[in-house]
Amino acid sequence: TLVAPMGVHVPAQCAPCDATAPETSRYHARPGVQISGASVKYHHWGGLSLERIAKLTPKPKGNERFSSIEVVHAGGPVAERLLAAPRIDASCPVRVYELPETHCEPAAEFKAIFELEEAMMLQRANRQSLIVWVGRADRPEVDGFAGFLGMLPFRGVQVALVSPSAGAHPDPFRYTTPSGVIEHDATDPARMGKCAIAALFGPLPSRTFTSKLGRWNPICIQPAAGEPMTRLPFKIAGLPLPLITYTGDYDGGVEELAARVAGAYPAGRLLPIVSCGETVDRLGYAFDVLQALARRGHRGYYFTHRSGETHKHWAEYCRPELLGVVARAKAAGRTVLFLAVGGGCNGNATGMVAAMTNSHFIEMPTTPLHYNDATTSAKKAFSLVLNGKILSKNLLGTFYLPRLVFCINETLLTCSSASIHSTVGECTKTINMLAMPDSAAGQMDYADILGAHEFASDTTRILGCIDGFERLVAFILDDGVRQAKQAVLELGGGAPPPPGPPPL
Repeated sequence: TLVAPMGVHVPAQCAPCDATAPETSRYHARPGVQISGASVKYHHWGGLSLERIAKLTPKPKGNERFSSIEVVHAGGPVAERLLAAPRIDASCPVRVYELPETHCEPAAEFKAIFELEEAMMLQRANRQSLIVWVGRADRPEVDGFAGFLGMLPFRGVQVALVSPSAGAHPDPFRYTTPSGVIEHDATDPARMGKCAIAALFGPLPSRTFTSKLGRWNPICIQPAAGEPMTRLPFKIAGLPLPLITYTGDYDGGVEELAARVAGAYPAGRLLPIVSCGETVDRLGYAFDVLQALARRGHRGYYFTHRSGETHKHWAEYCRPELLGVVARAKAAGRTVLFLAVGGGCNGNATGMVAAMTNSHFIEMPTTPLHYNDATTSAKKAFSLVLNGKILSKNLLGTFYLPRLVFCINETLLTCSSASIHSTVGECTKTINMLAMPDSAAGQMDYADILGAHEFASDTTRILGCIDGFERLVAFILDDGVRQAKQAVLELGGGAPPPPGPPPL
């Protein structure tokens, strides 16, 4: 039944059991990849004003005007002239921010971007806001900051880039900060076709830029018969995302992951950065992966951070040593690969650092909640945290796909019971987990969903696993198991620190 107003129950309307969607419906379509390149127009800036910029910049979907204009600049005559010009429309608030000096230091650049973002968010900038970046002719290299300001609010904010440079048109799809460490490439399918910069303005002739997406190149694993692995059928926007469940013993899973990674990159050309929180560090999962990769010729860097939602903040990852390792690896021509080993907070935050540095990314979830929810959402984000208080979860983020998700089943035995219960909750709140799209009734329910015939959800199979969830929770809460886990954590807490960055 459905609950109607005033608590009156009315019968739910159900499709006839023998009904099916017509073969020509959206349900039966095979849509293929659903992301494409972007188009951005460069406008000659004659009569430049904030009103003209707002008029020519595409509006957010469903809106005819911007709710506010957030001007970010690095000083210079163009910014002074633009801000001093009289305004015609005073109904749209304008707020001004200045980029601090960063001296080509990656950590200072990272900090500046997020501090500007937080300042705008605290001033209630939203999806209907327009960010206007105003550059300067004598420092065209700082124009790269513009794209990151629009990339971060992962729900999307329009950015207009005003570049006084007369040498060449700026590239709206590929850009970097002066250090070269903070980098973005909108043509990478891992970014889901999102383009942060919506319009360009400058002294050069008007023209339109169109991007073409590159090839999606995940680490594709197709388990052979007899191998202790299962590949889960998953696509996002038509892109296949390899989700691998390793069902053999833990040691074998670590070696299998390391072997697959080593096989995907040429010897001597990879710099893996294995990232984990405090608990996973003490359990040894991440360090085992680091050592397994080193045995295959890929020595890496070990990065640990504080665990928990209140530490899912950019400052926890703005470490000069971490970003320095990335800088040296890029200078040496290495591919940087971040491997996030742990729960959802670790995966989200490590994915953000990978996205900010244009690095490759792999997730090794050690909780079912991370595996079920965080790895499949495509978003990677930091939260807006002020004085240890979470003001908004996942507000500062972007879309960035991992090239592989590899879960070793035995690692789930050391997670908390809260993670197990949260996983069930996430499943039940997701509509695809409450239906059977390949049933007759499901076909009618999903008739207007493009390509829904590919959905693999089956409520009856989920219900059949409830006993397994209950047994897993009972195992985790067992006194003997809890004591054994505590002993391991205490042992891990006394272990010597891992080696520093490898020579490049």
